[in-house]
Amino acid sequence: MKKLLIAVLALAPMLGLAGYALAQPRPQVPNKPGVPLARDLQAKMPKPQALFDWAYPMAPPNTGPRPDPDETFTAEGADPSLKFTRRQISDGFGPPDWFPKDHAPMPRIVSNGREPHVRACTLCHLTSGIGHAESAPVSGLPIKYFIRQIVAFRDGDRVNIRAPNMIEMAHDMTDKEMRDAANYYARIPRAQWKSVRVVETSRAPANSIFPSGKRMFEKGANTIPVDPMTIYEVAENYQVELRNPRVGFAAYVPSGSLAKGRVVSLGNKGAFRSCASCHGNDLRGREDVPRLAGRSPSYLVRQLADMKYGHRKGKALGDMKDIAPKLSDADIVNVAAYLASRNP
Repeated sequence: MKKLLIAVLALAPMLGLAGYALAQPRPQVPNKPGVPLARDLQAKMPKPQALFDWAYPMAPPNTGPRPDPDETFTAEGADPSLKFTRRQISDGFGPPDWFPKDHAPMPRIVSNGREPHVRACTLCHLTSGIGHAESAPVSGLPIKYFIRQIVAFRDGDRVNIRAPNMIEMAHDMTDKEMRDAANYYARIPRAQWKSVRVVETSRAPANSIFPSGKRMFEKGANTIPVDPMTIYEVAENYQVELRNPRVGFAAYVPSGSLAKGRVVSLGNKGAFRSCASCHGNDLRGREDVPRLAGRSPSYLVRQLADMKYGHRKGKALGDMKDIAPKLSDADIVNVAAYLASRNP
């Protein structure tokens, strides 16, 4: 009987018992002196330009009934024995890994983080690195670039209303943890980078920001106009709320934006250098310069707007410090739509 118990415990992750282990209470780790807390930073963050509010999604006030934290879910396509509660799916220090065969072994900083300040990378960026519309797609990023961005958060060179969690984490991450996370995501195969389906249109299915902070389709056949300054990047289905890394996004971009964005990417008729001059002819990045092709348009708009309006600065900005101020607000929307449409 004792041998049988040992064998069962050894097989627990494969039998779906990993979720049970996550549910056990963990000893509370005291906050580290000098590390700013995300909840305290939020009110200090600069607000985005009103025109770009849609690119910085924040969860609306939840006035309805609270969902059951112990409700159990299984991701579509995952081993049916893997079941996690809503509480476990939102666990910042042990979010679910629905498809362990889809990726290489994860460093602990990626899969679990380190309490109390460094949440698991997979909580927001997922095991695949594709992230969500409200976070960043980090799959395939150059290692040096990846690390520079964490340092930029720590040094106050990247600030916006979506940044507080990263700022808190960056203040407590060790150099090794940064390298481990950067190495893991840099090695994700290109075949897994694509996460956005771009649709150029004048109208999009009705959608809104859900309590989870994710933009989701609303029920019914209603549509809404897509004005020239808005992109609706919507989760393809509700499974995104389970942190299912196989669920992507549909980005409804303004009519005519792809052609206009291509002109901007080529240097906007001589106003500045082309995107390809630094990011590669295929816009997939090179050396320590990140890829642009196929990345979330919401993310691209946030970064370009932050660069233009001074919320992203410092050495990590590179040549963009001269280019971003030359972009009109319309240029930002159009080039983000175009870049997102390219094959990563």
